[in-house]
Amino acid sequence: MKNWFYQVFMMELRKLLAYRADFWVNFLGQTLFSLLIAYFLWKSIFESTGQQVINGFDIQTMVFYYLLAPLIFRIQQGQGIGFISQEIYDGSLNKYLLYPMNYFKFKLATYGANSFFYILQLIFIISIYSIFFNNNNVYVFNLKAFLYFLLSIGLGTICFYFMFCIIEFFAFWFDNTWSLGVILRFATSFLGGALIPLSFFPGWTQNVLSFTPFPYLINLPMNILMLKIQTEEMFFQMFISSIWTCFFSIVAYLLWRKGNYQYSGVGI
Repeated sequence: MKNWFYQVFMMELRKLLAYRADFWVNFLGQTLFSLLIAYFLWKSIFESTGQQVINGFDIQTMVFYYLLAPLIFRIQQGQGIGFISQEIYDGSLNKYLLYPMNYFKFKLATYGANSFFYILQLIFIISIYSIFFNNNNVYVFNLKAFLYFLLSIGLGTICFYFMFCIIEFFAFWFDNTWSLGVILRFATSFLGGALIPLSFFPGWTQNVLSFTPFPYLINLPMNILMLKIQTEEMFFQMFISSIWTCFFSIVAYLLWRKGNYQYSGVGI
C-alpha cells in the first residue's frame, strides 16, 4: 500500500495513452484550432492599429503565447467538470469511502495523471518549436527558467484542483453543480490569462487580480517561460499561490467532512 498513489497515477495514465489515435487527433486538432484563431484575430488587430508591438507583444510573440497558454489551461483542468460530483449523484462514491486510503490523494492521483498527459503535449510543443521555429526574439530556452515554469504549473494545478473540489463538493447539497464548474473554468481562463494576456488589462485591474489566485495559474507560468519576470517577483508570486492552495485545500476538506453527513450513499 505504500506505493498506491504511484500505482493509481500510472493506471490512469496508461488508460489515457491506450487510445493513441484519439490522443493525436485531440492534441493536434485543439492546438491548431486555437492557434489559427489567435493568429488571424491578432493579425487583424495589429494591422488595424498600425502597430508592430502592443503591450510588449508582437505578432510572433503573441502566437507563441497562444500556442502554450491553452495547453497550460488544459493541464490545470485535469479531469474536467464532474470528476467528483457525478460520483455523488450516482452513488459510486461509496466504494471510495470503503478504500483504506485518503480520498483526496486518490482523486489527486487520477487528476494528476490527466494533467501529466497534457504536460507531455506541452513539452512536445516546446521541443518542436525550439528545433524548427526558434526565434530568439520570442523565446530562448533556459533550463532553469523551464524548471521553474514546470514548478509553477504544478503548483497552479494543485491550486485549481482544490478550487474545483470545492465546486464539486457542493453536489452534496445541490442537484446540479455543472454551471458552477463552467463559471470557474471561464473565470480561470479569462482572469488567468488564457484568453488574453493580463498585460492588456488596465493597471488597476491587474492590481486587484494580484489579490486573487487567478494570475498565478496561467499568467505566471507564461511570464516565467518567456523570461518576463524577475526572480524575486517570481518567488513572491509562487508564495502567494501557495497560500491560496493551502486555503482552498482547507475549505475543500471542511466541505468534504460536512458533506459526508449529508451523503446517503444511494445516489440522486
